[in-house]
Amino acid sequence: MRIVVLNGVNLNLLERRDPALYGGISLSELETRVYQWARDVGASAQCKHTNSEGEYVDWCHESLDWADGVIVNPGAWTHYSYAIRDALELFEVPVV
Repeated sequence: MRIVVLNGVNLNLLERRDPALYGGISLSELETRVYQWARDVGASAQCKHTNSEGEYVDWCHESLDWADGVIVNPGAWTHYSYAIRDALELFEVPVV
């Protein structure tokens, strides 16, 4: 199983955000936990981060050809990006 994890805008500064809301860990620490989880369940994971909405959409399109599952954490784009929503709608695999 191949999983892509797509992290979005401002998550590169996760550890600087309110720890009561965001957990107080860095994006790097979060990705380390994802990689360990993937190994534990016999999967492979590829984590990506960008602050560019267009790049995020491109990664969605590229992942259509190989990902068996998608984990999305688009940050603030969750609230207003129709482009990302439309790109995610194309997946025929589980999207969380």
